[in-house]
Amino acid sequence: MSRSSLAAALALAAAVTLASCSTAPGDEPAAEAAGDTTISVDVPGQDEPLVLPEEPERIVALSPDAAIALHELGLTDRLVAVPEVALNPTLNAYADEMSDVPHTLGSGTNPEPEQVASWNPDLVVVTTRHTGEQDASALLRSTGIPVLTLGNGWSSTDEVAENLALIGAATGREEEADALAAEIRDGVAGVRDRGEAAGERPTVAILSNQAHVPFINASDSLASELVTNGGGANVADAVGVRATMPVQPEQLVAADPDHIMLVDVTGKGEESFAALLHNPAVAALPAVSEGRVRLFAGRDVYGLAGRAVVTGSEQVLTWLHPDARE
Repeated sequence: MSRSSLAAALALAAAVTLASCSTAPGDEPAAEAAGDTTISVDVPGQDEPLVLPEEPERIVALSPDAAIALHELGLTDRLVAVPEVALNPTLNAYADEMSDVPHTLGSGTNPEPEQVASWNPDLVVVTTRHTGEQDASALLRSTGIPVLTLGNGWSSTDEVAENLALIGAATGREEEADALAAEIRDGVAGVRDRGEAAGERPTVAILSNQAHVPFINASDSLASELVTNGGGANVADAVGVRATMPVQPEQLVAADPDHIMLVDVTGKGEESFAALLHNPAVAALPAVSEGRVRLFAGRDVYGLAGRAVVTGSEQVLTWLHPDARE
């Protein structure tokens, strides 16, 4: 961001802060008149707590996972902006419910702090997966806008529960967040128990189409945990794939997975995997030739931030172990 842009953002935020803090002569501040409504949240990785003068009413979600979590906590009516991707039904089961949110952030991972500040938010929630989101978080905090920065990547059930607790604490929805986290943990435990009872644990290659070529997903993703919950094993570990990366046909052939899980992130469907699956060596794999390939919508198994952790695990379980249906 240019120095002039930063200066503009700082000036705008300062004006917003002054306007919101001014009172007529003789008026008492709201917190003193009605009791202390201050919210203080200890955020992992930050030296100072996040402090809000009261429950936020104008929330900007810079990340789609944050938008989903806010919706599941019943806060959709407080959202003033969400990322454009949160309105994509391929990735978000609640896209229709969010269609009335007043503002959207353009696609990409570099939200403009000046634009965010212009919406006068009293809380911004962001997951700092990308450099642009990290920069926006730091710049917005420097203007005095309260920012809840979620440092983990929602890549496990525990991380989902941790982020729900932080969002709940920052929005006055602690009880709802605790209940939702318990519901998710209990649901996952039930699926996992049935997956373990199924006995064999087939290997699964998790392929996603978030780029121009299919990627193979490593074990540090939530989709990988869903496979484990559903009684499978991510084949990436066995072939030394330690980070999600573009997959080559020879890698998939060497892995020889029992099943292949296609995750549609872009909405382009199975066609986006066609070049890989039609490679003669890949097509000859038993998983392909015997029809053990399944397409999953991204909203069901990818980038999850709520109850879909349970329902996605259930979908994987009934795919890998049809006899394990409830």
